[in-house]
Amino acid sequence: MKKAKRYSDVLKELEDTLEKMNRGEIPIDELQNSVKEAAGKIQYLRQILRSTQAEVTKILKEIEEGSPEENG
Repeated sequence: MKKAKRYSDVLKELEDTLEKMNRGEIPIDELQNSVKEAAGKIQYLRQILRSTQAEVTKILKEIEEGSPEENG
């Protein structure tokens, strides 16, 4: 099974690709694949952000409601 990449690693890869695109370093023959890969990375990053946001929201809600130990 493939190990999930870290957010910062994928973001760096995406930034590198965008820099190459802006400098015109990606040949037109490779542009379509580069754009598809970049789009996949963006979707992956958004998924991580949504997951992280949900987890943080859950933790904050638990803090507001008090832990089970406090209510016992």
